[in-house]
Amino acid sequence: MTRRTSLERSVWAVAVALGLCTVAPAVEAQQAVKIAAGVPLTGPLAKQGQEVANAVKLAAEEWNKKGGVLGRKIEVLEADDQGNPQVGVAAAEKVAADAAVLGAVWGITSVTCIPVSEVLERSNLVLISPGCTNPKVTDRGLKNTNRVCARDDAQGPAGTIFAVEDLKAKKIAVFDDGTTGPKGVADEVEKKAKQLGVQALRYVIRAGDKDFRAILATVPKDVNLIYASLWAPDAALIAKQLPDVGLNVRMIGPDGQFEPVDYIQASGGAAEGNYVSFLVPDLKKIPAATAFVKAFEARYGPVSSYGPLAYEAANIILEAIKKVGKADRAAVRDAVRATKSYKGILGMPIAFDDKGDVAGGVIYFYQVKGSGFEQVKAITVK
Repeated sequence: MTRRTSLERSVWAVAVALGLCTVAPAVEAQQAVKIAAGVPLTGPLAKQGQEVANAVKLAAEEWNKKGGVLGRKIEVLEADDQGNPQVGVAAAEKVAADAAVLGAVWGITSVTCIPVSEVLERSNLVLISPGCTNPKVTDRGLKNTNRVCARDDAQGPAGTIFAVEDLKAKKIAVFDDGTTGPKGVADEVEKKAKQLGVQALRYVIRAGDKDFRAILATVPKDVNLIYASLWAPDAALIAKQLPDVGLNVRMIGPDGQFEPVDYIQASGGAAEGNYVSFLVPDLKKIPAATAFVKAFEARYGPVSSYGPLAYEAANIILEAIKKVGKADRAAVRDAVRATKSYKGILGMPIAFDDKGDVAGGVIYFYQVKGSGFEQVKAITVK
């Protein structure tokens, strides 16, 4: 720090007296409004996480072209949670400490969403998740936590109904990796299978392993179907290794496998004909999504997973900030929860219930065909 000369001190004093020193208010007026994008930006789920962050950035760019919000520019603060609860909590604490952040689009892994939401709750910072599906995410009664995706207790039963009614399965091998999200879906699949009189055999793998043939070899050869409640990289390996143990069966997986690179390409063709459930309909068939798809793909490449949900979440938060009209976290939190008829790109209005769950519960089923997914059915679970 340099010392002011006596002349500089005199000039400064006169300026203050005359009210000419407006530097601080000018800086305040230009302070950006920030939206956090909390997702795995590194590690095995980085591709899906980066799509979420890119979709939030696209929403911010579109708002900025129209003047931003509250007369301020919108900035996106990326927070890499790595899909790891401990890393996520540390990232959430940094986000919460930044007073310019008024909302967060956070999470594709429920095991991370749950502790992160508790950190943000203490700061009245609203969170909308595009992909955390475990019921515990919203069942804890937090005022700040919402999601635009269906829950596991809709997705799991829908997957079982599809397996039994459409694929005529009578004996299902159900896999998960023991973590909160995948295990939650697998539990719901097993529960619904028992209700439908179908046998469900449970298996647990360790995420990140490269050879699953030892456990696959223990699966009875008369199993009709494998429900793999796993993330795309692990599911791709299982699809490749099934023939090695003499299993020639179809697989179904939940939303974490709706990723053409990490699942379809990584399987080397082994995923062909398999099925994946996802949380949004085929965007190519929704006129309201045309502009989003065109803008996203021109900037970031193909839309392949949670991007549309993240885009909706970001816009809902920004609409809430606009409605509140001031940088008030608690007011924004309450305005988001009060969302009842937001119309975005998904072809259906979005509304949150008292828990923060999105109304509805429609699960969309896709079949792997070539290098992509083709929607084949939609099931509503009440």
